[in-house]
Amino acid sequence: MSIVCRLLVSIIIPGVVLATAVTEGEQSIARPSSVTSESITTVDKRQFELSASGEILHDPATPLPTLANGHLGFTVYEDAVYLAGLYNGAGGLSHRARIPNMANIQLLLPSDLTLDLARGLFRSDFANDGRSFRLTHLLYPHALYRRVIVNQFTIERVGTNDENISLPMMPAPAFTSEDIQFQPISTHDARVHRSKSPAQPGDVSGDPIYQSCGTTLQVENATYQNRGRAVCVLWNRVPERLVLGAGKRNVTYRFLMAVDGAEAIAQTEFETARALTDDALLESHTSLWRSFWARSDILITGNEPLQRTVRASLYYLVSNIPFEASFTVRSGPFWGLSPTGLGRGGTNLDDYEGHSFWDTEVWMFPVLNLIDPWYSRLLISYRTKMLPTAKRLAQEAGYRGARFPWESAFTGVEVTQPCCPAVAQYGHHITGDISFALRHYLGTTHDREGLRQLGGCEMAQQIAEFWSSRVRFNYTGSEQYDIPAVMGPDEDHENVTNNAYTNVVAGYALYFGEFARCICEADGRDDKGWSDIARHIKLPYDEIGDFHPQYDGYLASTVIKQADAVLIGYPLQYPGLKAYTRWNDLLIYEPVTRSTGPAMSWSMYAVNHLDIDNYREAAQNFNRSYQPYVRGPFRVWQELEGAAQHGAQNFLTGAGGFLQAVLFGYAGLRVYLDRLEVKAHYPQELSGVGMEQLQVTGIQYLGALITVTQWGDRAEVRVTHLDGELTIELGDGNAPVAVVCNRACKYPVNKGVTAIIRAKAYPYGECELPKDVIGK
Repeated sequence: MSIVCRLLVSIIIPGVVLATAVTEGEQSIARPSSVTSESITTVDKRQFELSASGEILHDPATPLPTLANGHLGFTVYEDAVYLAGLYNGAGGLSHRARIPNMANIQLLLPSDLTLDLARGLFRSDFANDGRSFRLTHLLYPHALYRRVIVNQFTIERVGTNDENISLPMMPAPAFTSEDIQFQPISTHDARVHRSKSPAQPGDVSGDPIYQSCGTTLQVENATYQNRGRAVCVLWNRVPERLVLGAGKRNVTYRFLMAVDGAEAIAQTEFETARALTDDALLESHTSLWRSFWARSDILITGNEPLQRTVRASLYYLVSNIPFEASFTVRSGPFWGLSPTGLGRGGTNLDDYEGHSFWDTEVWMFPVLNLIDPWYSRLLISYRTKMLPTAKRLAQEAGYRGARFPWESAFTGVEVTQPCCPAVAQYGHHITGDISFALRHYLGTTHDREGLRQLGGCEMAQQIAEFWSSRVRFNYTGSEQYDIPAVMGPDEDHENVTNNAYTNVVAGYALYFGEFARCICEADGRDDKGWSDIARHIKLPYDEIGDFHPQYDGYLASTVIKQADAVLIGYPLQYPGLKAYTRWNDLLIYEPVTRSTGPAMSWSMYAVNHLDIDNYREAAQNFNRSYQPYVRGPFRVWQELEGAAQHGAQNFLTGAGGFLQAVLFGYAGLRVYLDRLEVKAHYPQELSGVGMEQLQVTGIQYLGALITVTQWGDRAEVRVTHLDGELTIELGDGNAPVAVVCNRACKYPVNKGVTAIIRAKAYPYGECELPKDVIGK
């Protein structure tokens, strides 16, 4: 059943239709593409632009933004481009291979710099002292033609001066890489002119094109990879000077760089981009970003710096995953999501070498999943692609099922650096975290068939089988299952027994594995006993202090690296957790969390405080979760506090934790297997962090498109697109009513009340929801 109550936009890109209008009563096959535009007017549109003087280029403490499109990425004005799935180095030395950035094209002019979030590009503007001309430089990895990076320079004459204008270019970087053995550069003539108009001085479409292909020097693991990865690079010749000829009013130069593992694909996208006019190429990129922001946004009034940080965080996170429209035209490759994204890598350990960690599933996945299940499916597909290796890793360690490595790259083997063997040996909670992400996806989509097609059904069961072989029954003590030799999120304490977080996420994985066997109709569906094991896993609990020791033998004054036991409240949402116990957990762990730890601790402390109505403590932690970590005018996330501290740049993990505090904390959202909850906050909760109003648009739940607005004294749930039948329950004890879209689908929620949205019919047939309680 399709109930049409939406605003769809039709975006035409050369050769591609992204969405089509649907008339009343038609069966919808289009994905929801827009919310009403009135919400955008509530926030100053200039907050989509982050600007700075070009003087910051001389300030090493001011980071420049990292741009990506889900296929390739780079940091502005740096000499390396990184490609999805392109790694060099064996085992723990595997890292994203450095490709020379032939798109690092600069003019020797002191320009003003802008990161244009709305259009997904970096812009520099220069006007000379005599005001005789203006120059604009646009730089962007193309959102539709993902193999292409675009540099576009426009010189525009101002006034009556008709003299020749000549501007010097910086020399191009050397075409070398320590990771790739490139063939000699070849040159071939251009085959396509980009414009039907007569050639102008800036028309470089007929200039030679340079190309070089190569292969990475080392395989990651010889068992799974029999040769180095191929890569091909194409780029335009860049002249020594840009010239606006005498008497000419304006001129545009455009330079392209294309990168792909397949030579033919790189050439095709390069030539396709070259064949388009400047305006058409730019429009085909910016239309995808405009469509994204029209559908999905977080709008805040009363705190402009916070608004800018939220939008920048969304941009940096989302840009690392391809738009569905682009992926549909030409799929692949997608190779996971690293803590510093696609545009950082190499051998620099601060950049995590482009590996995938638990960061993906716990810190970034919940945000992306709420924005668009397309993102979730891609992230799940990376893990299922690595499932055969995970099975072998479990077997090699003496376990059943599948055990995922702490760090994963191209082959799925363990690629943790030799410097840090403890996390690889003991950080097994990542295997439960991946199952927890599957649960999130199923909760927002109820997509049983999609989960099966993605390989999620098998993966959930293989993970449960791993944990069933990983637990050890304690016959002489608690008569419960212990999980020994683990390391929780607090990486300062290794080889402990019964880490609270690990035990809960392992229990969840066992319950969910059994649930997956039922909903996916596994062959035989014989009882594996996984739920019974989960019920009897020990949950560390101190009855006298009414708190959860982080692990067996933990002393309450022991300093920890980051939030650990507190995470069982949120994000794990452990059922039946009493408010006083959560408060005591926070009182124990918040003061002993070391200040040099990552931002996510303070984000999670903020959410957990909000859950028990501690709005002052929540505000303190929320402000601490982003203000010391976001640097410079471009709101670039850093891993550590303080400008003098090193650590990861473009730290998406921190951005993901922060956005969770916004969405699942202050916006009041919660995802469960059978419902979406929205809690209306009290006035002091929002005002405590300077928010007058918070609006989240484009929440995707069971095919519906939902907007949630928090004013402090009330909230509102608005549905702008509805597929299928939903009910909404406004407050405990009130009967659920059908969500009906007429002219307005608005549901007010009183402060302190939780609205519950569900599918009208129970979606899982005869399969009961997991109990999720351990320690019984």
